[in-house]
Amino acid sequence: MTDSRRGLPSPRVPLFVPLLFVLILGLFLCPPSWGATFVTFPSSWDVGQGFAVSITSTAEYEDPSVTWLGRTVSLDVEPGGEGRISYGLLGSYVRDVKPGEHPLVFAFTQNGQRVEATGSVRLLPRKYPEEHLKVSPKMVFPPKGDQARIKKEAALAARAKRTMTVKRLWTSPPRLPIRSAVTSHYGFRRVYNGTPRSPHAGTDFRAAVGTPVAAPFSGTVVLTGDHYYAGRSVYVDSGNGVLSVFFHLNEIKVKEGQRVCKGEIVGKSGATGRITGPHLHYGLCLAGQYVDPLPLFKTNLTAMLARMEREEIVME
Repeated sequence: MTDSRRGLPSPRVPLFVPLLFVLILGLFLCPPSWGATFVTFPSSWDVGQGFAVSITSTAEYEDPSVTWLGRTVSLDVEPGGEGRISYGLLGSYVRDVKPGEHPLVFAFTQNGQRVEATGSVRLLPRKYPEEHLKVSPKMVFPPKGDQARIKKEAALAARAKRTMTVKRLWTSPPRLPIRSAVTSHYGFRRVYNGTPRSPHAGTDFRAAVGTPVAAPFSGTVVLTGDHYYAGRSVYVDSGNGVLSVFFHLNEIKVKEGQRVCKGEIVGKSGATGRITGPHLHYGLCLAGQYVDPLPLFKTNLTAMLARMEREEIVME
């Protein structure tokens, strides 16, 4: 093809050039919509207690996560309010975490860009009760012949605690695993012959042998077994780092890999493991941190988040 006025070849403009021009012009005339995005978290909270966090946005986003105490938790994205929302449950184990400021990092992808928002939570000291006892030395230190078994079972439990699935199967408030009196609270520490033991990582409920034990949340069974300390045990993953544990069972009614619904029977209480009498030990692990489960049975997500700080993420 030639230019009829000069007899010269007409310049050939590649097709992608006008398309590229249109795309660039579109970015100026129609910039990406970031929407209004907020993160919700507590400015301060007691050591050992669980708390809720959230990401909300009027625009689409994906791959949300929150990093807390060295653990990154993948969150689900759900419809909520005027846009999308992601919920998380976090906390701190009184044995391992000291009071003070601890960073909290939210992250998500929006308009192809990875966005991070950093805040902090001041963990406040909380006094948990202690009991000093004089007991036989064998109650303080297990026999050497059992050490290999204990180490192996601890590794299995640690792997279960690291389970991280994105789909949120937990709902708030949870269902009590058993309706009975509490015989030992979270954080309670026994000191045997002057040697302090680890603070209690859960809540003990009075229960006769054979009492049905229900799942507080829906989830997937990730570990079952008969362990030295915990006896017959069940671990249930409910997504987003939420893990329930049931110890000292007489019977286990579920299998590893089985999906269970909230309220479904996972076992029957007993007196197995290293204990002195029948009861149910229920533990709640949030992103690898055992927390006091009882307060979470008495509230819901809406009420928890209403007590938190809400900050907007401003995109520049």
